[in-house]
Amino acid sequence: MIERLPIPVQEEEPPALLVVIDTEEEFDWHRPLDRQATSVKALSQIHLVQDLFDTYGITPTYVVDWPVASQEAGFAPLKSFADAGRAVIGTHLHPWVSPPYEEDVTPFNSFPGNLPRPLEAEKLHRLSAKITDSFGHRPLVYKAGRYGLGPHTAEILAEQGYLVDLSACPAFDYSPGEGGPDYSNYSAHPYWFGPGRALLGLPRTGAFVGYLQRQAGWLYPLATHPALRWAKGPGILSRLGALDRLGLSPEGYDFSDLKRLTDAQLRLGVRTFSFCFHSPSVMPGCTPFVSNQADLEQFLDRFRHYFDYFLGQLKGVSWTPLTYRDHLIKSSTGRITT
Repeated sequence: MIERLPIPVQEEEPPALLVVIDTEEEFDWHRPLDRQATSVKALSQIHLVQDLFDTYGITPTYVVDWPVASQEAGFAPLKSFADAGRAVIGTHLHPWVSPPYEEDVTPFNSFPGNLPRPLEAEKLHRLSAKITDSFGHRPLVYKAGRYGLGPHTAEILAEQGYLVDLSACPAFDYSPGEGGPDYSNYSAHPYWFGPGRALLGLPRTGAFVGYLQRQAGWLYPLATHPALRWAKGPGILSRLGALDRLGLSPEGYDFSDLKRLTDAQLRLGVRTFSFCFHSPSVMPGCTPFVSNQADLEQFLDRFRHYFDYFLGQLKGVSWTPLTYRDHLIKSSTGRITT
């Protein structure tokens, strides 16, 4: 658990939307991680979502990993967006495909924060340099692969000049079986952290919703325990409207889920919303979320429905992580406090 200073945001402020794309290689989500899986063919279709962002006046943040930053087929389409001011480029560290290749490829080591400090720092240094070389600008926004913050990540980010971290994933626990971080007690509120509390943390929007959400701390782990899988507890709780764990993503969630999550978070005073997905989902067959053309059309429809709702009905506004950081610093409630 990192030390965080929550940032109070004025309730009268319009809700803020950030769009973040985990921009990465394609790999089989059902098989062990493979250092040889570095194809980035899906980025030939990334214009499908960028065109939508342009229509809604959204400047997305593409956090890119080594296979994307090191292959022209990966970075060229994104560079054209960034050069035109249509997108921001950040960093996404997948350790297993990012040099130096010193660690074994295991689930535990797939979380960057689990690596020894020197190795985590060197992988991030090399990736940052590669992104700078490919895009012409040093990245200032970071998102750990697999949401893998660790005990040394904040110091490393500060040392390497990063300003914003997008790694936290509230309501999700990656520790059982794999040893990843536990964000089950995080909220979606932004926070300052790291040396001098100068790093801005903007979590992915996720939460437990339903009339039993206050009991989620013990109820959800019980319902999802492997020994009780036969009972199909999460499905029963969901159908009853008692408890759902939702993320603000078009992957695995339909528009009604996204709206329900947003409405619930607004009632709790959350004003910052991070809409996230993985770049390979723009090509059918590259992720479990989009298997065919019909899936892709439904996937893109969720973008339209959600943006219409958030920017229209809620009268929300779109920010990038860096412009939102500037906004918070300038506001009386968001000044960095040491």
